[in-house]
Amino acid sequence: MLVLLLATVCSAYAAIKLDIDGYFTIRQVTVDKTRFIERSALDSLCLSLFSGKSILSDLGPAKKALQDQPLIKQVRLLRKFPDCLQVQVEERKPVALVNLGELVPVDEESCVLPLDVTRYGFELPIITPRAAGVLPSAEEGGRRQLNKEGRQLVQAVIAFGKLAPDMLPGVSEFTLNEEGKVVLVTLDDGLRVVLGKWVEAKNIDYLRWMLGELKSREDKPALVDLSFEGQIVVKTSFGG
Repeated sequence: MLVLLLATVCSAYAAIKLDIDGYFTIRQVTVDKTRFIERSALDSLCLSLFSGKSILSDLGPAKKALQDQPLIKQVRLLRKFPDCLQVQVEERKPVALVNLGELVPVDEESCVLPLDVTRYGFELPIITPRAAGVLPSAEEGGRRQLNKEGRQLVQAVIAFGKLAPDMLPGVSEFTLNEEGKVVLVTLDDGLRVVLGKWVEAKNIDYLRWMLGELKSREDKPALVDLSFEGQIVVKTSFGG
């Protein structure tokens, strides 16, 4: 009698446990709208990573696998009991086009983005490192990042955009000179302006003043150097 009672209790416990496990199994995964990532591919990836797992389990490894995708910056998971999971994805956004023999979009962390420039028609400043290159990825198919010179130029673009967002559309290119100083090239006149190792507010003020002065002049200089403390160096196309 005691054995039968124990068997009944154990069977009931097993049935309850099975029902609970099944009840909290993720059966529906919804994904927020994205701009650059193909929706069908993202839906399929999320289903393969999360569907069938317990909503009470540690979803960290699956989240990391999703976050490691080249176009994804952050992932947020919202559990909706008993069996639904909402996936919020923050995409990496291009801030510049790096010249690597062809123009390639990069984000604020200098990560190379596998996006078709022609398809999206990006109107972004071009950065041209002297030694254009990409750091090797630690994993096959993993995220690629620009080298030191490329990262310096990306930060220059970001700083310039924060300090002078109205002037950024008038810049066609950011590059580095032989001293490693940031040089911008204006879109209209092709004027080369040396800003220094980094983009600073004082140099933006000098640049605004200089461009205002040049509007009324017919003879345009070839280069303006704002990187020296307390002085502005102007050079003509003849080296004057």
